Amino acid sequence: MMDDPLEQRLLRLKAGDVVLYPSNTLHSVAPVVSGQRLAVVGWITSWVRGPARREVLYDLDVATQETFNALGKTPAFDRLLKAKSDLCRMWAEG
Repeated sequence: MMDDPLEQRLLRLKAGDVVLYPSNTLHSVAPVVSGQRLAVVGWITSWVRGPARREVLYDLDVATQETFNALGKTPAFDRLLKAKSDLCRMWAEG
């Protein structure tokens, strides 16, 4: 079970599935009723600080892909890709 800002979400995973979520997300697991549960715990750190900046980069990535898929390599695609790359360089730490 995971709590997000909108609701509690019940996740039912298959063997080998993975869930990634922000470290401030409250979560819980149900007891194992048959078999066994093996878990791997790890952390990922973004080079871009702040979820708002990461969301801007994600939106630019989606727009860039959609532009390329619809029109191919065009000046508009090149501008979107350049803007995303410039922001990545400006915001990345490390």
